[in-house]
Amino acid sequence: MLPGHLIFPDFFANARELRAAFDAHFADPARHSPETHQIWNYWNVPELYTYLRTQPEKIIPRTLCDEFFASLQRLALERFGLTRVSWPYLSLYVAGCSQGIHNDARGGRLGFVYSLTNWENRRFDGGETLIFREERYFGSPAITAAAAATRFYNLVPAHFNQLLVFDDRLPHAVPRLEGTMVPQEGRVVLHGHFSEGPPVVAGALTQVQAQTVIDAELKSMRPRIAEASRGLAGLLTLKLLLSAEGKVAGIDMLFDRLLAIADDAVPPEVAIAAALEAVRAWRFPPSGGASTLLVAIPFEGPPAR
Repeated sequence: MLPGHLIFPDFFANARELRAAFDAHFADPARHSPETHQIWNYWNVPELYTYLRTQPEKIIPRTLCDEFFASLQRLALERFGLTRVSWPYLSLYVAGCSQGIHNDARGGRLGFVYSLTNWENRRFDGGETLIFREERYFGSPAITAAAAATRFYNLVPAHFNQLLVFDDRLPHAVPRLEGTMVPQEGRVVLHGHFSEGPPVVAGALTQVQAQTVIDAELKSMRPRIAEASRGLAGLLTLKLLLSAEGKVAGIDMLFDRLLAIADDAVPPEVAIAAALEAVRAWRFPPSGGASTLLVAIPFEGPPAR
């Protein structure tokens, strides 16, 4: 199973250009105008969110935004087999800004936070991404040991040009930032979500042919998979190699995040094995050539008995 969070340093080749556009936006305050600068939403939800956010293309050239977004799409597709990427927000944190503990279980499968923060030269405290560890604290010996802070969660610094990707279901937060009101010295991030979408086909098979088979097969295997994944919730994405005859010639797992939602849940490996066995039997129309196919299999079965 993939870990709860992953870090991709030096993610975007033109990070300096993104940052330069942000700095230029706040330069020369005497020349700011309503048309160019009254574009920030001060988002305050009591006990939850306090920060400034806007659409990145209002500050950064659209061509550069599109280039960055394409990099996100490639990562989501090639690394995780996820075909949908939300257009990011550009957010700014200065003194007093924070995010309270929450999760985004309905926001996507994975959240992403890309940092344009000058972290190594920061003049503030706080501002990391706090992500709870995947451990059972109650009903296990761990609860009897004295522990605090990072024993229960990870603190991920917002290093410049770093992309952080994490399971949207994990409780997370941004500790209150203290120390500067200067926007160029604050926490600057682009953030959003990855999720599954239609299958992606490359090769001789058409999108319509693939979608027709996948819809029918997923419907057919749903009762079996629900039983095999009792007490589990999550997603499995697979890259299938299809022969010219339409048979599944190979399977690579790209993404597996099946988490127990009941004490007596089925082991994830049992559910995955059942899914792979079913997928190996899929048959697609003969197409005259080999194809590759990315497909997502959701596990949202009934709770364990």
